[in-house]
Amino acid sequence: MGPGMGGYGPGMMGGPGMMGGYGMGPGMGGGYGMGPGMMGGYGMGPGMMMGPYWGSGLDLTDEQQTRINKIQDDTRTSHWNLMKDMMNQQARLRDLHLAPKRNDAAIDSAYKEIGKLQQRMYDTSVQAQKRMEAILTKAQQEKLRTHWRKGPAPAQ
Repeated sequence: MGPGMGGYGPGMMGGPGMMGGYGMGPGMGGGYGMGPGMMGGYGMGPGMMMGPYWGSGLDLTDEQQTRINKIQDDTRTSHWNLMKDMMNQQARLRDLHLAPKRNDAAIDSAYKEIGKLQQRMYDTSVQAQKRMEAILTKAQQEKLRTHWRKGPAPAQ
């Protein structure tokens, strides 16, 4: 993909990429997740949350499902806040790229801040995954790992 189409480089009109560089990538949602990269950045990757029905096929108890739902909700809210901050940095980059005089130090700083925000999003995803796995029994954890290695079973 060329400059301006979706990464963090100058866009067609001189600002950051058209798609802002955010979207699907490591994070939350159906096996893939929200995070850096829809049209640039990380790209598609394994999700940390496995969609709205994380644990389907694991025979979760009502208590387990409630606890997992809470972790997912908290993580989603955290990610929304981080994505808001990333989009603010993208707007800053746009303005820096459109400024009459280029400020390389400020542009570099904005890119570094986006990287930090992306890392925080990844870190919260990993922590959420660990917390959800800790709720599972040993048998459920093994079933989950088997599912990850083989992929979802075909529908019957």
